[in-house]
Amino acid sequence: MRSKIFILFLGVIFASVAQRRVTPVDPTAKKEIVPVQTDSVVAEPEEPEIKGYLYPLFNGLSVNVNILDGIANLFGQSYGNYEIAAELDLHNRFFPVWEIGIGHADNTPEGLNFTYRNKASLYNRVGMNYNFGYNKTAMSFFYIGIRYGFSFFTYDIDNILVESPYWGESEKLQITGQKSWAHWGELLGGLRVQVYKNFYMGWTVRYRLMFSHKKNTYSQPWYIPGFGTDSSPFGFTYTVGYRFSFGKKEKKIESQPVAE
Repeated sequence: MRSKIFILFLGVIFASVAQRRVTPVDPTAKKEIVPVQTDSVVAEPEEPEIKGYLYPLFNGLSVNVNILDGIANLFGQSYGNYEIAAELDLHNRFFPVWEIGIGHADNTPEGLNFTYRNKASLYNRVGMNYNFGYNKTAMSFFYIGIRYGFSFFTYDIDNILVESPYWGESEKLQITGQKSWAHWGELLGGLRVQVYKNFYMGWTVRYRLMFSHKKNTYSQPWYIPGFGTDSSPFGFTYTVGYRFSFGKKEKKIESQPVAE
């Protein structure tokens, strides 16, 4: 039985081989090459990274004038500061500053019974501004800074009204020639805007902290040149200025390979 099945199996195989056709292949025939389309992405070149500083060490010098108190005096304020500032530009990053001015007062504070007169007195503030966007090409920028201020001044207190409830009379007194000094610190933030070529305008908001000041036997200063009054720790300045440029930008750029 097994032998018959085996013989039948061999017969089927030989029959299938006999019926198979073999197609000859010409080895000299050129083969057609079909191009295969592939998606390719070309990476955009990255912006070159700036190494070092874009601006030279001695990049410029600015001279600024604070006009805010002058405008306030035109509208009736009877005290204030007149100041000018010189600011050195180092790499467009660090800005050492020297602010010098004259403070004055001839004011009767609201709700008080005296007139405070501060003779025109000199004050100084020194410090530094810092520009976070120092390697940017834009010449307008935000900045933060610190100041140390000091002043020596003389003041008078006039028209001190003293009333006697017993006698029902009043008397005016005065305290003159009071000499004093003060020194303080400031934290500030500001904005500087290029208006036209080398002309700039800007403003600052200042937080002032009094370190120490001299109190006299019968009085203490109500107004301090360069610092202001003790009514608020905040101060404001609005400046216009001109910038003297020293050199051109130094582009220190590290080349980056372009990704293919």
